[in-house]
Amino acid sequence: MNSHSERLYATPKQWLMRRVQLICITVFLVSTFFPPFVPAESFSVEDVPVEVPNVLMVEEGFIMKSSSLTEQGMRRAYAEGIVHVVKEGENIEKLASRYGIHPDTIRWANTLGAGDTLRPGDELLILPVDGVVHTVKQGQTLAGIAELYERDIEEIALQNRIDGGFILAGQELIIPNARPVVERKPTVAVVQKPPASTLPGQKPLPPAVSAPPSGGVLQLPCGNCIYTQGYRPGHYAVDLQTKGGGPIFASEDGTVVRSEHGWSGGYGNVVEIDHGNGLVTLYAHNKELYVNMGEKVRRGQVIAWMGNTGRVYGATGIHVHFEVRVHGVKKNPLLYLQ
Repeated sequence: MNSHSERLYATPKQWLMRRVQLICITVFLVSTFFPPFVPAESFSVEDVPVEVPNVLMVEEGFIMKSSSLTEQGMRRAYAEGIVHVVKEGENIEKLASRYGIHPDTIRWANTLGAGDTLRPGDELLILPVDGVVHTVKQGQTLAGIAELYERDIEEIALQNRIDGGFILAGQELIIPNARPVVERKPTVAVVQKPPASTLPGQKPLPPAVSAPPSGGVLQLPCGNCIYTQGYRPGHYAVDLQTKGGGPIFASEDGTVVRSEHGWSGGYGNVVEIDHGNGLVTLYAHNKELYVNMGEKVRRGQVIAWMGNTGRVYGATGIHVHFEVRVHGVKKNPLLYLQ
């Protein structure tokens, strides 16, 4: 009997086996076009990479999605902090204890003075660590900011999730374990006494001029001036010149701790101002001085007139020699003026 007759006279059992084989072959071929099925109970969430968006946890349980890196320049340093809505009976000390940070960290982040009180409904920025918030100025670098606050650059980058050192002007950074360069106090109206310069034989009256806008940590000490000498070994200051001379402005609120005429070790007529936190600024080679030792001054107030007294070369050497000292150490003023 040939193969054709064998197929014609196959038993029912043989026909069933052939059909099962055909079905198995068909199923195998079809399955190659689809991914394998995995039961839900056979894997965990850890097996699947999930991208979680950056979010801002806000008090009372609300969630706000933070912006992307390119949008950070125009938003506050909220990505790592929270906003707390003050309730009845709460104060800074209680909130500091609750969040595990120093009371001064809350004050600095919210521009509060030591005597300021909280009211129900006030919104406070609570930083995740002790430190301060710094707003990046035009021209500032991460390395310069780290030097300004005397902190480690890697520590700042890690806290703010900065990759490659890229920062934007206007961006706000959390500087861990830092203090404000200048601790601003609430502005209080003060009745000014007539300055001693109004008396015969005393200092001349300052001109009625306003300081030009200056966005740095410190106010530029002169207007329409150019840099004539930079910070370098042997010259731990910057020299700035206004053609023909001009007013010298206090770089920040503070107390005059030196107002001296004469040679003054080469400084000539010199003024020094203590701004607190160990920060002192010095203004040298002045022609006239308008403030006295012990006098309180405001940022942008006229304190002197540019000159060429002391160790200055020639009549064309009219300029201001400007120093910044922190705890007695001379720092690069450009870190503070930008």
